[in-house]
Amino acid sequence: MPILRSSARLAFAAALVTYPTLAFCQAAPLDYVPNRPYTAQVVETDAQTGANAAHVRHETKKIQARDSQGRTWIESFQSNNMDRPMMVNLYIPLRRQFIQLFPGQKTARVMTFPGAGPIPLHRNLNVVKIKTETLPGQTIHGVYAVGTRTTQAMRRDDGQGPDVVDVQETWVSPDLKIVVFSKDTSTDPDSDQITTEIRRLDRSEPNPSLFEIPADYKIVEVTNGPR
Repeated sequence: MPILRSSARLAFAAALVTYPTLAFCQAAPLDYVPNRPYTAQVVETDAQTGANAAHVRHETKKIQARDSQGRTWIESFQSNNMDRPMMVNLYIPLRRQFIQLFPGQKTARVMTFPGAGPIPLHRNLNVVKIKTETLPGQTIHGVYAVGTRTTQAMRRDDGQGPDVVDVQETWVSPDLKIVVFSKDTSTDPDSDQITTEIRRLDRSEPNPSLFEIPADYKIVEVTNGPR
């Protein structure tokens, strides 16, 4: 079923990039995957155990797309209001460019990386142990995906107490090369269980205008590099 676009709509990814002034809530996928277009609704659910042992569920939604040129587009929304886009993250791999659009201010922040090849990523230096397991493939919301379970131990910042163990289960479509479902849990009592899944998928070519900066937007070039 096609996903309708209201204003300018659009994971989960294997890697995230953090910028001091160009802060993507969740960075666009860094993999260059041409000729596999799609549009999808992505739902993230946060399950938290409070002091009263009651689980509080917070759900956020995004619209995500990729065209045949490998350009990606992710639109985030205010709370659960799908009519109020908060920001749009674009990744233009052939230009090595990240763009963040703010519809409310009609502003576009643009970061362009020089050179060629992979864009440098931030690594978590506190990770001390990593274990990866293969999970049985399964069909999730009509899409076949293969799974992996990654277990990693991270040292606490204060150096006190046992390592924090984080377990992430991820199912990826071998065809589309996108994450169909993921679940992240941790032994840290202050951490929540986060699940991310694609609920609706349309494999037709998205509108090319999604991947361009609107003509009436002010463009701000961001020059400081990633950390």
